Order: sequence, then structure tokens, then C-alpha cells
Amino acid sequence: MGIFHLQRFPPYNPGRGAMLYYPNSTTKANARGWGSSVKPKIKSKTNGIDDAMHNEQNHGPRTTNAKGSVVLGGNAAGSLAPDGNGNSNSISSVISRDQYNLPDFQTKYNHAFFFVIKSYSEDDVHKSIKYNVWASTPNGNKRLDSAYQDAQQKIAEKGNSCPVFLFFSVNASGQFCGVAEMIGRVDFNKTMDFWQQDKWNGCFPVKWHIIKDVPNPQLRHIILENNENKPVTNSRDTQEVKLPQGIDILNIFKNYVTKTSILDDFDYYESRQKVMQEKRPRPLIPHFDHKQPQTNELITGFQSMDISATKNMPAVAFGAVEIKPYAADANAT
Repeated sequence: MGIFHLQRFPPYNPGRGAMLYYPNSTTKANARGWGSSVKPKIKSKTNGIDDAMHNEQNHGPRTTNAKGSVVLGGNAAGSLAPDGNGNSNSISSVISRDQYNLPDFQTKYNHAFFFVIKSYSEDDVHKSIKYNVWASTPNGNKRLDSAYQDAQQKIAEKGNSCPVFLFFSVNASGQFCGVAEMIGRVDFNKTMDFWQQDKWNGCFPVKWHIIKDVPNPQLRHIILENNENKPVTNSRDTQEVKLPQGIDILNIFKNYVTKTSILDDFDYYESRQKVMQEKRPRPLIPHFDHKQPQTNELITGFQSMDISATKNMPAVAFGAVEIKPYAADANAT
């Protein structure tokens, strides 16, 4: 008779919210969603992609590029194998950190909209920075699109700027990772195929201004009266932040000094994206033999032939089978 060992439960971590936190669990708080119920994710193969690549990654290894720049995959499907010097030899373009976290980034606005964006995966944040695009849930897309239209109307009426800022946080990461600006309406008919999951429809353009890791304790004192007086760190996807609190968050992002960001892990996420693209099932393309066009022309020729002209044609024998001329059935209608 075998002996079964009972596994001990990990201790309760109050910093993770009102539920037991399991470091290796795939159950996560709501992200890009509206419902209060949380459905656990079952580790399995999805669309032919193995678990190692498809599982949501809430934080990368933060490996710093020695050259102080971020490698951006201009050829994401290419090989990322390092060369003899340890450099990735297939990346065709590089983005510099200098275009983010600018010291003259404006944080004072009379009119602006602010929203918290919750992502299931840091892989998707990597793609948002790489392609300057984002997608939310159907309800989230509608809410953000409505806010963008309201902002454009305020610009037309007031003559002043009215940006729509997005505060990004990856679910269960314990931090915020950047600030982007929504710079266009949602295209509900356009869907990107590079997200970690294939359920995000529609997309809209964004411009990233700040990319840095800001731990939740730096923002936990920001209370949202429009969300039951909860801290901004307890927000769901597309939770609106009012103007005073939004300005405060902008200043925290701008002034917080950190040594890490997702930019440190671009090579890491480029590799993950490459593997996922290679393992996604490709649509089947019908294969036609090179002799097929000749066969089709032959069939077309027979179909266009005048049947009455075959009455006087001699029989032609192919092997042991004799093919006789067509004779119309006298009883046919």
C-alpha cells in the first residue's frame, strides 16, 4: 500500500489581495476584463503552442543589454541565435532608451483622460512597445474609444491639448511598467495576430512616453473615489482615473528612479515571440500538380465540344476498354 504525502499550502500573502497566492498558479486576478469571477487557466497546448511559451509571463528576467540600447526585432521571425560576440545577429533595427523617460515630459494638464491598463502578460506589453498598438476587451475598447472622442471634442472646443494616458500594469507583477498615450481611435475591424492569446479583437495606436518599473507601494496611496475608494493598484482593466489623481501618477512615473524596465528584456521577449510564431499552426495551402492546368484545359475542351458532333466519331480503344461515341437516348427528355 503506497504512502501519499500531503503537500503543504504556502502561507497567506496579504500583499496579493484577498485570496491565497500560489506562485506557480495560473489563476490570476482580472485583467483586460470586467467580470468579478476569475476562471483558472488550465495548462495545456493551445493552437499547437507548448506551455512554456504560451503561459502568461508577468515579469521577465530583466537582463540588461551591455550596450545600453534595446534590440528591436525588425525581423521577428528571423533567428535570434547569438554570434561569436554574443550579439543577436538577426535584429535589423535598434531603438534607444533615449526616446523614453524624457526629462521634459509634460505632467501638467487642464484637460486629460487617464486609464489603468491591466495586461495578462508582459509579452503583450513588449509587442505594444514594439508595434505601437494595443487592444482591450470589447467593453474596454468601447470605453477607450469613447474617451478618445471626448478628448478630441474638448480639443476642438477649448483649443488646448487633452491627451488620453494609459497606465500599464501586468497582472500579478506587483508593479506598473509604463505610461503610453492613446493617439487614435479604436479600429474595431482590425485585429492583430501577435498577442499572447488570440481573443483580443480590434486595436488602436499608442505612443509610449515612460517605460520603467514602478513598484505598487509607490502608487498605493493614490485612492480612486470612483472605484469604491480603492487604491489605484487594485484597479481592473480600463479603470478610469480622475484628473487630480492622474496628474499625481504622471509625476510619480516621471520622478521615480529605477534601474530596471521591460526594455532590459527585449531580447528575451523577441525570442519568445519567435518561438510562438514558429509553432502557431499555419493555414493549409492547397497544392496543385504542375500538370493540373493542362488537365483543366482538356476537361474544358471536352465540355465545350458539340455533343452532336460525336455521333459519327469512331470508337477509340484505350487498352482493354472501348470508348464508344456518345449516342443520345431516344427516351431522354
